[in-house]
Amino acid sequence: MRIDLKEKNHFLTVFETFFDQSINRPINGISIDSRNIKKNDLFIAIKGENFDGNDFVDQALQDGASYTLSSYENESSHHLLVEDLNVFIKELLINWLKSFNGRIVGITGSNGKTTTKDLIAHLLQSKFKVEKTLGNYNTSISVPLSILSFALDSEIYVLELGANKVGDIEYLSSIVKPDYGVITSIAAAHLDGFGSIENIEKEKKSILNHSAKKFNFHETKPNSLPVNFKEHKSNIFIKNLEIASHVANDIFNDSNFPELNGDLLINCLESFKMPPGRGEIFSLNNFKIIDDSYNANPESVKAALDHLSGFKECRKFFVFGDMKELGANEEIFHKKIGQYAVEKADILLTVGKLAKNAQSNSNNFALSLHFNDNFSLLEKLNELLTDGDIVLIKGSRSMQLDQLINELKNVK
Repeated sequence: MRIDLKEKNHFLTVFETFFDQSINRPINGISIDSRNIKKNDLFIAIKGENFDGNDFVDQALQDGASYTLSSYENESSHHLLVEDLNVFIKELLINWLKSFNGRIVGITGSNGKTTTKDLIAHLLQSKFKVEKTLGNYNTSISVPLSILSFALDSEIYVLELGANKVGDIEYLSSIVKPDYGVITSIAAAHLDGFGSIENIEKEKKSILNHSAKKFNFHETKPNSLPVNFKEHKSNIFIKNLEIASHVANDIFNDSNFPELNGDLLINCLESFKMPPGRGEIFSLNNFKIIDDSYNANPESVKAALDHLSGFKECRKFFVFGDMKELGANEEIFHKKIGQYAVEKADILLTVGKLAKNAQSNSNNFALSLHFNDNFSLLEKLNELLTDGDIVLIKGSRSMQLDQLINELKNVK
């Protein structure tokens, strides 16, 4: 990840207060990836599970970084040492945010975070200057870096706050202190890190402890939308939009602006583009693809299957890859998805060791096949597809099912 600093002077003013030495070189951006260093960047060397950024400090300086920063020593005079990197980033952001006079919307949940975040930002842009976290930048390092890239004269920051272990949401929300705290949903996800659904619920709800206004849509329903869409929309998208419009309209009310409803809402949505891999529907060679390949947990897969079943008079394919990080009951979760899919899809194609458990109901599909790799599945899928078919592609990000999407787009 790399960001450009819009508020270079303000950043330097805050940044240099943490060090005894003079910070006399410009800092135009921040990177945590030594491969993306640009001249006058600050390179933050992070030690992860599979890599150690400290191994690339010297290279980053050679490539033009003004300074490097970490909790490990280096002989370079342009290397800045901090005792605890996480504490430093937290304190840096807290001090930076003291000069931001706008409002913050914080969004978390097991499903729908990114789409809801993008929808809220899109709706608010009709009246406010808005900044939002990009893509799926929702971690304890990417959220602070995203905020440091924002302009201070923006009126609203819309932030996606993610978690894969206990303490992540508490940490982020204690820093940003949202004016509007939003929970989209609570479901089985990242159980390897959380241990139980109870821990997930407790962690997600921690955002409300630091929020002025609280919106828990896991326990309460958002306002319904009395609008008619020209094209078929999934229940997932409708729910995300209901949450987004509920929160956006609350902000409009707080600012004495009229609410967005009916035709006004539809018109505002005409320019909205779905985030990649989150339910976008597109046509290829007379068949349709539902690209829900970004990630998966049991509840989001069921919701996607409900969407698939809504398409009538066509053969419905369900391409299903492993759902990761589901803990000790991972095989059971996959088996239950196979059972649920029986009434939703005609053809089941699975890939991955865990997804194979969905084949326990294979006799109940018109065709049910398992594959050991994406390439083999793609070959068979291309062979089977005919005019009018629709294909749902769903699995965890590590299964790289987006590769199937890209390959299908390249088929003439």
